[in-house]
Amino acid sequence: MKKLSLTLVVVGLISNSLHAQISIDANDMPVSGDTLRFSTASVITSTINPHDSGANKTWVYTSLVPSTQSVAEYKTATQVSPIYALTITPNAYGFKVADSFGVPGISLPVAINDVYNFFSKKTSPSRFVTEAFAAKISGLPTAINYSDEDEQYFFPLQYGDSTTSTFKLNMSIPTLGSIKQEGTRTTKVDGWGTITTPFFTTPVNCIRVRSVIDEIDSVQISSLPAMGIPRKTVEYKWLAKGEHFPVLWVTTSIVAGTETVTNIRYRDQYRPLSVSNTNKQAIAIEAYPNPATSEVHISIPANWNAYTVDVFDLTGKLVTHQQSSKLVDISMLANGSYIVRVSSGAEVAFAQFSKQ
Repeated sequence: MKKLSLTLVVVGLISNSLHAQISIDANDMPVSGDTLRFSTASVITSTINPHDSGANKTWVYTSLVPSTQSVAEYKTATQVSPIYALTITPNAYGFKVADSFGVPGISLPVAINDVYNFFSKKTSPSRFVTEAFAAKISGLPTAINYSDEDEQYFFPLQYGDSTTSTFKLNMSIPTLGSIKQEGTRTTKVDGWGTITTPFFTTPVNCIRVRSVIDEIDSVQISSLPAMGIPRKTVEYKWLAKGEHFPVLWVTTSIVAGTETVTNIRYRDQYRPLSVSNTNKQAIAIEAYPNPATSEVHISIPANWNAYTVDVFDLTGKLVTHQQSSKLVDISMLANGSYIVRVSSGAEVAFAQFSKQ
């Protein structure tokens, strides 16, 4: 009987260690020199429920199938370009987040390529921030510091914690004017438990962090009025001790109250797949007739069977929202210019038209 009691105690201790609440701090963030591989899974075949949160959860995502892989190589500004080091602080480090940059719905007269975000760890309070943006603008290396840093996390991160912060980035671009990104980030640790994935086949203790990003992207072209496009995205990240990259990272977009998964990434090992960057530039489509008076036809890509259509005025206000229809009734809209955003899974397309 005593042996049985001892066995039960041991089993109980093992069970508790497998489902222990953890705390994430600055030591669990990436560092310069990290080379972190991740896979991207199809959002169409995934069964991930981003709203599955709470205490002592068991998240099982071993069925994720990788479609592409990328490597986040964290480098200092000097390692990327000595020119960047003139603007970005020496202790910041970043990785290439996209091959090209654009403002959805707006055609830029300059090419913005090889896009990097640079991060750093701050104290008082302890936090992890995005502090600079860098890219080749018309072939010229250009770095811009955030005028209001984007605080990704405040430490320690523990279940139930909640914070709200602001961010602002203003890029002056020759021959164009300026591009501005500003908004708020509201972050809450809304879950803890264990998670398994194709990489973590043995359950690992983690916390789940939900960040809601309300952002407005605006472009000022010469003396024309600024055009602003609002975006609301949500990032769900499952974080584990010592990993430096989310075990799982799910991104969604919210349009007219509807939340749609747009990207799924997870920490992984090398697999024999085609390696590519997961950040894709928006697709340009056509709205006709243009100008129009009562209705507009949208040239939806042939392989898009289910999609949402959203129409914005130039202040960024959503004026029309509909599901899987190529024909948009604009008879009740005021005369002027409008931007159409069409979303299907992880793909997004934009068009412009005028009402008269």
